[in-house]
Amino acid sequence: MNGQYGPVPGNPYAQPQSAPQPVYGQPPAYGQPPAYAPPQPAPPAYAPSYPPPHHNPEFLAADSRSGIVVDETGVTFDFEGQSAEFPWSEIQSIHSKPGVGGHRLMVAVVLPGGKFYECGVKARNSVTLNHWFRDLGHVLSVYLGRRDNPPLSHP
Repeated sequence: MNGQYGPVPGNPYAQPQSAPQPVYGQPPAYGQPPAYAPPQPAPPAYAPSYPPPHHNPEFLAADSRSGIVVDETGVTFDFEGQSAEFPWSEIQSIHSKPGVGGHRLMVAVVLPGGKFYECGVKARNSVTLNHWFRDLGHVLSVYLGRRDNPPLSHP
C-alpha cells in the first residue's frame, strides 16, 4: 500500500481501542450522577381505623320533615320547623326503637314526671338506620354515663 489508505499514526479511529474498564468502589468517570429527589418518609406502620375519641360527641339524624340532635346540651327534636329542646338535667331516660316498616329511627325522651316526647326520622336505607342506632347508642352512653357516674372530686 502506498500509505494513502493505511492507518494514520495518531488517528484514534485507525485502531480499535478497548473501552475503559470501571473501577469498583469509585463513581463512574463520565460525570456526576443525576440528582435524585430526597428520600420520602416511610408510611406509618399502621393507619388508625377510628379517629381519636371525641370528648363531646354529637349525633344528628334528619330527613326532609324532622331531625334529632343529641349533643352536650341535651336532646333536640325538630318537626317541620318546630323544635323542642330537652337539657340533660330534665331528662329521666331516653329510648330508641325502629319505627313501623323498619326504616325509621324513633327516639323518645322521658321527663321525671313520666311525660314523654317522641320524634321519628326516616332513613334512606337499612344501612343508614343501623349506623344511626350505633352512633346514637355511643353518644347516649357518653352523656348518660357522665350523668350517672359523675367525676370524683378530690379534696
